[in-house]
Amino acid sequence: MDKRIILSLMHLPVWMVAIFIAYFFSVDDMPVSQPHYVVLSTFTFASCFLGSFYVFYSFFVPRFLEKGKFCTFGIYSLLFITICMPAIMLILAQATGITTLNTSEIFTGKVLAQWIGSVVGALFCGCLGLLFRFMIDWFKNLHLKREIENIKLQSELDAIKSKLNPHLLFNTLNNIDTLIQIDPEKASVALSKLSDLLRYVIYETKNENISIRNEIDTILKYIDIEKIRLINPEHISFTNTITSDYMVPPMIFMPFIENGFKHSNLNESDQRLSIEFSECNHELFFKCINTINTKRTHTNPGVGLQLVRKRLDLLYPHSHKLEIHRQGNQYIVSLKIDLHHG
Repeated sequence: MDKRIILSLMHLPVWMVAIFIAYFFSVDDMPVSQPHYVVLSTFTFASCFLGSFYVFYSFFVPRFLEKGKFCTFGIYSLLFITICMPAIMLILAQATGITTLNTSEIFTGKVLAQWIGSVVGALFCGCLGLLFRFMIDWFKNLHLKREIENIKLQSELDAIKSKLNPHLLFNTLNNIDTLIQIDPEKASVALSKLSDLLRYVIYETKNENISIRNEIDTILKYIDIEKIRLINPEHISFTNTITSDYMVPPMIFMPFIENGFKHSNLNESDQRLSIEFSECNHELFFKCINTINTKRTHTNPGVGLQLVRKRLDLLYPHSHKLEIHRQGNQYIVSLKIDLHHG
């Protein structure tokens, strides 16, 4: 539903309260045998009470209170509630014939009772206008804050993806460059897969979510290209038992797989890389285990994993669990995503 319609509907309870108060005062003063006077009185007093509400809602609060003019707000509010609105209500009551007062009755208890009733009604509706204005402003500010947060979130995600994508592509280009000199035919197949990867990086990563099947298919193409430089490509194992077609953010798993290739030397006999996707009760599980290349002097996971941690925190707050730890000569990455709440 449109926001303006929602804000308009929120005024209905105020109208109902004003009509109820006006009717209460009317039936207390008017005889039951004159229902047309009750209706006229209810309409007159309800209009005055709603006038008090909207004077505070549309004028006093935004013009004075929200600008920090507290003294001016207090003076104008006091004059309006104690003098202006009771006088208007009394004049309207006299003009419509709801009440008739002689000159001798002006300073009697009857007029004082009407004045007190008018002050109480105007004060109550004025306070409603004040509170309602603060509530509407809070609602608008909350909506604006969410829009700003969404823009900020999208900007941060775009920045993260822009840092991740070039690293993947440079590695792929280096592998194909090596293959061209060894096996041009395989290089042609690899270039076709690279074309798919480029299409994925340029177009698919612009989407908020993509199919898990599409994501896994892209990962397989990337693994095939990485195998080009390997003497023993069988050192890579890939398992996928996902049967459902979930929607996931693009490039959410790729940095872990890149990291697995980066920190291992799969041409050595004792090096392995294992990648696994599975699902259970609408939860997505990803595991990547790679043996560590002991000849490397630096095995820090690096900036890439810090970025993907931040991206997961932004996309799946309180609905994912990421564990990265070293066990012996292995790096183990375990990621669980609760797709119910993501």
